Amino acid sequence: VLRIRRDASDDDDLDVASTLNSIGLLLFKQGLHKLALASFTESLRIRHKLLGHEHRDVAIVLYNIATIHLETGNEGEAMKFYEETLEVERAALGPTHEDVVLTLQHIGQVHQQRGDLNQALEYFLEALAIERELMGSNSIRVARTLNHIGNVYLQRGDVENLMASYSEALRIYRDAGRNDSD
Repeated sequence: VLRIRRDASDDDDLDVASTLNSIGLLLFKQGLHKLALASFTESLRIRHKLLGHEHRDVAIVLYNIATIHLETGNEGEAMKFYEETLEVERAALGPTHEDVVLTLQHIGQVHQQRGDLNQALEYFLEALAIERELMGSNSIRVARTLNHIGNVYLQRGDVENLMASYSEALRIYRDAGRNDSD
């Protein structure tokens, strides 16, 4: 498919960039991380050239690159690309978009993995505030973020706050009709 698209158009074409991103996703799912990264990197180059640096499609590829780095244990590079993703998403989508929430959570998870619990908590709390604004305080997504926050409090040994987070998450799950076996 990529060869056909390249034959039919200039190499620096958004269809080529989209196809490269799709190939990168397939390679990533197959565990071929180096090839996936090369595919994403070329897609990013084309999208930067044609769309600039503050476009949603650029953020998507940056996010994919960050995820590969995280999956391969390169937390420093993952953090760099997640932070760049966040910057682009905020510029392209606004500060309270669902994609921003997801990226904030991933940055929080990387900080948590690194043991940087104060930073992790900061990102999770920001994600929680946006989720509550977008979806209301009784959303299952809010409950999941409260679980992340509770996990950070657990790692910090902050029993009072972890119980508050877990209790609120549990209330949301139960209010939504979920039970202990779900």
